[in-house]
Amino acid sequence: MEWTQFERDGYLRLGHVASAEELCALQTRIDEIMLGQVRYDGMYFQLDSDTGVYADVGPGGEWAGPTLAYRKIEMLERDPLFLRYMQHPRFREITRRVYGEDVAIYRAMFMNKPAHRGTVLPYHQDGGSQWGLDRNPLITIWTALDDATIENGCMQVIPGSHHHGLFSERGHTITPEQEAAFARDEDSVFLEAEAGEAILLHNWLLHRSGVNTIERPRRAFSVCYMDAATRSVHDPDHRFPTIFGEGALRP
Repeated sequence: MEWTQFERDGYLRLGHVASAEELCALQTRIDEIMLGQVRYDGMYFQLDSDTGVYADVGPGGEWAGPTLAYRKIEMLERDPLFLRYMQHPRFREITRRVYGEDVAIYRAMFMNKPAHRGTVLPYHQDGGSQWGLDRNPLITIWTALDDATIENGCMQVIPGSHHHGLFSERGHTITPEQEAAFARDEDSVFLEAEAGEAILLHNWLLHRSGVNTIERPRRAFSVCYMDAATRSVHDPDHRFPTIFGEGALRP
């Protein structure tokens, strides 16, 4: 692991973690979930906006019928294929270094930019008081389920921006003034990635993404790992899914 590079830039390419067979299985399964061919109680679904404007994205909730236009699906730890991938030995190595033996997740989330669609996601960080946690998770591992390119809305990041800390404890996106000062276009990097490639991200790294302008979708799987001792400030008795260590979920 090039920890020095990760600490400097706030992101690190991990290479092709998912095998070709595993990638194909994950691609097939997420389409089956979107189309309702595989169902799990309690999963969260959010449809993409029709306008491509972030403010127009609906609140989401239960499965809303068969379509490949879902923008987000959460609680994928309930699916054995996704859970098995989340527990990859490479991810165990990373999370052990950051958190120790007992590791939970805040969310296991599918993100999608359907063909010729997608929502512009402004610069933001993943954390803050709106998450309702007693400590901020520090890392996310993002895996491309399709080739992610500039044309289909790959992530765009500001290397090193995590060193500024959280810009806002209350809001999800940053202000126009903060963007002008800390997220200049000339400092940004497009994180194009091949299908099956994983990227380690610091949760405070400024990142955004655009719309998909081509026929191929841009599907991705994003897992936010955290210390298993993390608790909800609203419900201290709530327990987040444990992925590594004592009481870890089993596929």
